[in-house]
Amino acid sequence: MMRRPPRLALAALLLVPFLGACGGSDGGSSTVAAGHVDVTDNKFTPKTIEIAPGDTVTWDFKGNAQHNVKGSGFDSGNKKEGSYPYKFNSTGTYEYICTIHPGMTGKVVVK
Repeated sequence: MMRRPPRLALAALLLVPFLGACGGSDGGSSTVAAGHVDVTDNKFTPKTIEIAPGDTVTWDFKGNAQHNVKGSGFDSGNKKEGSYPYKFNSTGTYEYICTIHPGMTGKVVVK
């Protein structure tokens, strides 16, 4: 007599390939939309973002304190809320900081 696996176990096995597509966890970081960087309470999330030439990165200001995003050729000005988009047309690595909180750094990699 052949034994059939429980239906719940079968359903779980069928869902496994889709779990990665749902966002999942990346070691405790919050989930951020593609092309977006959260600016919250003295950190950029993600700290490094990779995009293609011609893509736009949008920094979303969500923290309790005022911050800015300043790099070579772009500057958001000081903000506490709202967003700042910037289109990166050329390949390269673009480092940026919050000039209010100099330890707050990030990087855009365009390739």
